[in-house]
Amino acid sequence: MARKPQDYKTDVHNNWCPGCVLPGSLIHTNPDVKPIESIKEGDRVLGWDGRYHRVTEVFSHRHQGMMYKIRAKCLGEVTLTPEHPVLIARRAHPKRHNEKFELIWERADQIHKGDYLAYPIPAEVVPQESLQLPSPKEKDRHSTPLPERVPITPDFLRLAGYYLSEGWIDHRSSEKDYLEASVCFTVHRKERALVRDIETIVAKLFGLHVSVTERPSRNTIELAVHSARLARAFKEWFGDGAANKKIPHELMLLPPLHQRELLKGLWRGDGWVDSRRARASYKTISKTLREQLKLLLLRQGIVPSVYTTPARPGHREVYSIFVTSARDYERLMEILGVKPKKLPTGKPPSTVIGQNFVMVPVADIETFEYDGPVWNLEVEGVHSYVSECATLHNCGDFGILNAVQMALAELDLEPHRVAVFSGIGCSGKTPHYINTYGIHTLHGRVLPYATGAKLANPDLTVIAVGGDGDGLGIGAGHFVNAGRRNVDITYILHNNGVYGLTKGQASPTLKLGMQTKSLPQPNINQGINPLMIALAAGYTFIARSYAYDIKHLVSIIKQAIAHNGSAFIDVLQPCPTYNDINTREWYGGEDRKDPQTGKPLPRVYKLDEQGYDPLITPGMSDAEITAKLNKFIEKALEWGDRIPIGVLLKNETVPPYEDRILQRIPFYREAPPAKQTIADDQGRPMIDLTKFLEELKVT
Repeated sequence: MARKPQDYKTDVHNNWCPGCVLPGSLIHTNPDVKPIESIKEGDRVLGWDGRYHRVTEVFSHRHQGMMYKIRAKCLGEVTLTPEHPVLIARRAHPKRHNEKFELIWERADQIHKGDYLAYPIPAEVVPQESLQLPSPKEKDRHSTPLPERVPITPDFLRLAGYYLSEGWIDHRSSEKDYLEASVCFTVHRKERALVRDIETIVAKLFGLHVSVTERPSRNTIELAVHSARLARAFKEWFGDGAANKKIPHELMLLPPLHQRELLKGLWRGDGWVDSRRARASYKTISKTLREQLKLLLLRQGIVPSVYTTPARPGHREVYSIFVTSARDYERLMEILGVKPKKLPTGKPPSTVIGQNFVMVPVADIETFEYDGPVWNLEVEGVHSYVSECATLHNCGDFGILNAVQMALAELDLEPHRVAVFSGIGCSGKTPHYINTYGIHTLHGRVLPYATGAKLANPDLTVIAVGGDGDGLGIGAGHFVNAGRRNVDITYILHNNGVYGLTKGQASPTLKLGMQTKSLPQPNINQGINPLMIALAAGYTFIARSYAYDIKHLVSIIKQAIAHNGSAFIDVLQPCPTYNDINTREWYGGEDRKDPQTGKPLPRVYKLDEQGYDPLITPGMSDAEITAKLNKFIEKALEWGDRIPIGVLLKNETVPPYEDRILQRIPFYREAPPAKQTIADDQGRPMIDLTKFLEELKVT
């Protein structure tokens, strides 16, 4: 039976992660807004790029210590553990806005009042021509037939806005299955134009009559559209009950120009415009609707201020949006088709609108002690997610973890025939999360453990993981000797240039002269090239991949496991907390643009797309092998503007260490140490190692 990545996951939760947030923190998802603790694997969340991406992992652990509550100038607040990376720009001047914004990922405890939070403007656009109505039920035959799909026209979008503001489902006549339900609207008696608009739209789109009832004692007019099927559709699309109102995802992804009619309907229904004071607001008891409305306004170049009014006796919590600056008020009035009598005066807007982000100043930062659960997400591709007011990151460790689990699943390896070993560092907990055998070993000693396990039980698939400091610093000697033995194991190196677990000191791979945010002075040592050392040591499979390209990394891990010999994978892994030079944006070429298209020029490129051939096979001449090795060296030394990833060397001419043992000990494969009985039921030794030791003697 084919296995899935979930089969290689354990119930162990990490007790350290690169930043977590409090339960209850709202995260923008597809199709709505959810508390982080209710998000599941497979859900899609808004990333730093303004698009929606799949959640691959959900993490939770108990946090005991300081928490940082960061309140943005107008978009709300978020509460984080101290080390959680947030996308920000430093403020250059205390009394005026920056002229340029250099975005960085910064720890929560290093953010200052006045710094800018970079909030993405939703960029994903999916044109949608119509919505599918729910399937008719048997008793719907008594109702007027409806079209199977309703076109998403300006009229429909305006009607949607009216319902979100003033609508409700009347199913009092039959609670069961909405067989007699109606779509209802309640408006003020002076809003005759709105009544006529609803009547016209309903007749045009659905061919239905609208019943209109005056309620003089309440100064209201009640409108009802009697159709059980339409009631089910409106409940499915927009929610039932004021606290459950939401905008369907199809409408959230429409082109911004089309969404203007939705905004117009919302504001006509329940919005407020004070032309004398030149300000506007919208109030709802649905926090989801408030957050969605915020995103709609951002797409129109309007930055609202959001507020929450606490519940009080007889009243529920109220979520408000205010539009107050001249810049934003004028744009909103244009959408509503209202010519403003005056514009707000006073200070300029507190926010700055860019092409992809709104830059929102930090208004205040509070700290408090906390003892309780916190949550984090791993998000495919962008490794980030968006809360009420901030863009939050996680690190690449979990991308590598996911890639290992996916590779094991695609190879359909039995979990009890796999062993994973780790050293000390950010990657150290990897064996805890993978449902196989595993050991969290000593600092720099992962390869001796992995080698011993493989030689003791050659039937095991053995994977070693470790950081660049663990493997190339204290463990450098073991790295070299593991390569020259050519034992059939796979070693995955997390290469981020820093010691991420101990506050960002320079690791052996950090280049000479580089100064990351955690270093008081530039690095004084030469950086090690892991690929070149692996070649010199004798690894017969040498590859490089990138932590944020999961698909590519999975492919490389699968090839490494399948290789019969020592396999080394150098994984380039941005550390969002301490390495502010080799960042995701740097690898992705965000700092340089194609002059023709204006798009980033990624530094990372794939060798297999360039026709590179890494294979050395028996029978090749010395000249052919030399040419292959020269090409390897050329690619291994590439850095800066062009960084190759892929398999750089696959040497099939060197026999694995296990075969060499077999030449000396013919029964090694059938009776390796792991399969021999070494003690009786009382724990007394039963094995005679004399013959084994004799055969190992060099003659």
